[in-house]
Amino acid sequence: TRREGYARRLLHRSDTLGYTAVVMTWAPGQATPLHDHAGIWCVEGVVEGRMDVTQYDLVEESAGGFRFEAKGCVHAAVGSAGCLIPPFEYHVLANALDQPSITLHVYGGEMTTCHVFEPVADGRYVRRERALSYHE
Repeated sequence: TRREGYARRLLHRSDTLGYTAVVMTWAPGQATPLHDHAGIWCVEGVVEGRMDVTQYDLVEESAGGFRFEAKGCVHAAVGSAGCLIPPFEYHVLANALDQPSITLHVYGGEMTTCHVFEPVADGRYVRRERALSYHE
C-alpha cells in the first residue's frame, strides 16, 4: 500500500488476447474519486479485505458539467467479483476496513487513462482526464 493513494501493479498483459490483469493494494480508508474506465470493460474481485463499491448513473451531461445519481453500494468481501461494462462504468471504490485490502482487476485492454469527476457547485461534477501508471 501507499500512503498517498492506492497502488496499481501489473500482474499480466496479453497483447494477443487484448487484456491486462492488475493487482491493487489499498491502505485503510483509501478510496478512488468518482471515475470511469474510459470505455474499457473490467472485472474486479476482492482478494483480501473488503471493498465498498458505489456505482453511479450519469443522469445529465451539459456544458455546466455532469450530474450523477448513486445506484447503491455493494460491500464486497473476499471472493466477491463484479463487472463494469461501458456505459455503466461510473463508480467509487473504497477500502472499508481498518486494515489493507487487495483487489484484482482484469481490463479489456490497457487502461492508461481514465476520467475522474470532481464535485463543484449545485451537485455537478467536472471531468478531468487522469493518466494511470503502475507502481513497483
